[in-house]
Amino acid sequence: MPSQPRYLIIDDASTFHVTWQCHNKDWLLKFNWAKQIYYRLLLKYKDRYGVLIYSYCFMSNHPHLTGFCQNKELFSDFFRIVNSQFARIINKQLGRRGQVVMDRFKSPKIETDEDLLKVMTYIDLNPKRARMTEHPKDYAWTSFHYYAYGKEDPLITPAPSYLALGFNSKERQNAYLELVENVLKNDWKEKKPYSSMPFIGNPDWVLKKNLQLRASVQSAKVSWKERFRQKFTTSSP
Repeated sequence: MPSQPRYLIIDDASTFHVTWQCHNKDWLLKFNWAKQIYYRLLLKYKDRYGVLIYSYCFMSNHPHLTGFCQNKELFSDFFRIVNSQFARIINKQLGRRGQVVMDRFKSPKIETDEDLLKVMTYIDLNPKRARMTEHPKDYAWTSFHYYAYGKEDPLITPAPSYLALGFNSKERQNAYLELVENVLKNDWKEKKPYSSMPFIGNPDWVLKKNLQLRASVQSAKVSWKERFRQKFTTSSP
């Protein structure tokens, strides 16, 4: 599906999966210091804009984040300021000019807590799929260590789906680790459309949301054409 307006995908009180590519797919995030800068910017602004970060994985030319936004306008503002400041710092550090973030970031909406867990474990295994590590425990820039081993991470708000995995932290950590291990044993190579599609969830829900999205896009086009026609008619002698 072509790129669609974010305001038609993300609503208030939405669970999201955000990802973006570095410009020209350059490896601008390959440096640990670059990943640290992005992490600190997320940490600095998340509370100010009312955004919860559930999980993350920073790759060499793109990050993955899941989370929750209470207000869709503040959600867009949050990533606008984080990404713009990140671009400014990266360009200064590397002595370059121009774009750092390629085009618009993608932000599929996630339907349920179960779907959220699937996305979280999927992005945990990105370094494995990229042949960078054999196991997510060997990759530093991921929230896997928080969920599987209880390592403190100030960026993370524990996902509701994770909290439901057990009665105490040890039960939850073991359950999450088991989820990841099951994916490792079975379908870790399988590519999922968790970035390419605007909605992630039950097929019936996804179909319904896609139909609503197409209708909204069409309505917006008709409205824009009508406004343009009226403006042209009014301005004509």
